[in-house]
Amino acid sequence: MSRFLAFCTLALLSTLSWSQSLVVSTHPIYLIAKKITQGVEQPTLLLANQTGHDVSLTPAHRKTIQDADLVIWLGQAHEAPLAKVLNDSHKGIAILESGILTTLPMRNPRGEALNNTVDTHVWLDPNNAVRIGFFIAALRSQQKPQHREAYWNNARSFAQSMLLTAQRYHSSSKAQPYWSYHDAYQYLERPLNLKFMGALTDDPHVSPTVAQIKFLQDTRMQSKMCLLAEGHANANQYQKLNPVVFQHVDESMSGAGDFVQGWQQLAAETSKCVLNSR
Repeated sequence: MSRFLAFCTLALLSTLSWSQSLVVSTHPIYLIAKKITQGVEQPTLLLANQTGHDVSLTPAHRKTIQDADLVIWLGQAHEAPLAKVLNDSHKGIAILESGILTTLPMRNPRGEALNNTVDTHVWLDPNNAVRIGFFIAALRSQQKPQHREAYWNNARSFAQSMLLTAQRYHSSSKAQPYWSYHDAYQYLERPLNLKFMGALTDDPHVSPTVAQIKFLQDTRMQSKMCLLAEGHANANQYQKLNPVVFQHVDESMSGAGDFVQGWQQLAAETSKCVLNSR
């Protein structure tokens, strides 16, 4: 813990001033920050209605960063367009560079790990979500020591709620196979006991190839498979894989107002999909 607090202190000293306003880049991290700062302050969401796949900065975004004293973001691997702006401003702290998370490498559509990469959907791992919560609490406690007790109490409450919720979905049975439209749910596999059997594409904006469709068909573990996909996927893109149980999911939790509830909804939808595909 002393090493953790030391990192937080060094990170804070790299900013221009002691922060009074908190800006958070993307929605899932914002939901965690909102829970940690509850009763003390209201963080600002920078990239509303955007994910790491489609970051586009406007003059309003740049003004928000300019006016902020601290911006918590995932990092260049997830939100590349933010890198130069935040590096120039010296206001950003990247969670992926903090050393507090358990990270996994990206995989190709056939499930093979890619060297020197990181899957940035780290918030889907309940343990990572808890670590992010305590990280934010440590940062803000250094900046606003008068609210230290509130931040840490909120972080402990968030951790308890998150871990208890995750335990309800853990299963000791044989890992259940699933497909995804693109590989965004790796961090759910351990808590939900899932086995990744492949993705249709490595880019959510690119249609699957004939070769990849054939690979999925040739390696499917059961006649009916669960397919997790974002809302823009349509039947024409996966109908050759039938029979499938199609489940619309949103790894960014864009419609959620609470992180634990958003994670629980995603876990419930995923669990239902794999259960119905047996």
